[in-house]
Amino acid sequence: MRRYKIIEFTVALLATIVFSSAAGAQRASVNNQAPVKPKTTPQSQSTASDDSWWAAQRSLEGAIVQLEKYLRDSPNGPHAPTARQQLTALRALAMTQSQPEWVMVRTLPLPDVPLWRVEHVERLADRVRLRINIKCGRDDGGDCQLRSFARSSLVLVDNEGTFYPMLEVEPLPSDVRFARDGQALLSAGRVLSLTVDFAPLRSSAIGGQIQFRDANEAHPAKFSLIRKP
Repeated sequence: MRRYKIIEFTVALLATIVFSSAAGAQRASVNNQAPVKPKTTPQSQSTASDDSWWAAQRSLEGAIVQLEKYLRDSPNGPHAPTARQQLTALRALAMTQSQPEWVMVRTLPLPDVPLWRVEHVERLADRVRLRINIKCGRDDGGDCQLRSFARSSLVLVDNEGTFYPMLEVEPLPSDVRFARDGQALLSAGRVLSLTVDFAPLRSSAIGGQIQFRDANEAHPAKFSLIRKP
């Protein structure tokens, strides 16, 4: 009987040692693992990068406005020579109306999604007039589909976040075809230029963007009001 108790005790002791060793190894494995970073999708990274880029553009444009105001108020001031040098450099760096960028009208990168940009901005007494280019960048001979601005109204948002409603839009050319759902069809390689009027901008606005007012799924077409000398 005593022999069986010794055997039973030995088995229990070995089981305890094995269990403790396994638990220790597991803890060591967990502790040695590198912390898992939260996954970021390419789209979220791109959006964050775009936001940072546009924040930098606003900073450049804001500095230009401040330097221009200083020179108007103190053309012969003690800092005027330096301000003129800085203004020349910043104007060369800032995005201007002569350098519009093409972006996709829809966030989904599908072949039938056209591109758009703001080609020109004109401030009038009772409105601001934008010349918008829309391009079908397909090279396979297919069509691009565009929501008509007359049916899907646009809205303008300035650099301070103020919204301006669309007042009037130039009709699409008579040779533009339409799909069954009412979307305009642009043939591959075609570029349309449309004039769209919005409510007048505030005098403090130095840039902005256009987007669809409802069900906005487009990359905003952004613009700057800072001009090169």
